[in-house]
Amino acid sequence: FTGKPVDGYAANRVLGTQALCRALERARQRAEALGFGLLLWDVYRPQRAVDGLIRWAAQP
Repeated sequence: FTGKPVDGYAANRVLGTQALCRALERARQRAEALGFGLLLWDVYRPQRAVDGLIRWAAQP
């Protein structure tokens, strides 16, 4: 929605606790068994990303 990559994201990966990752893997497996997949749109943001989004939102 910003029209360009957000600062702070070096890879297309989700950062989370081991418990979160295990839960997401179980959900992915269940979805796959039903012919679906997971698409995560909003996850943990590094502080640099938050700062960049704040700068973007403040632009006229």
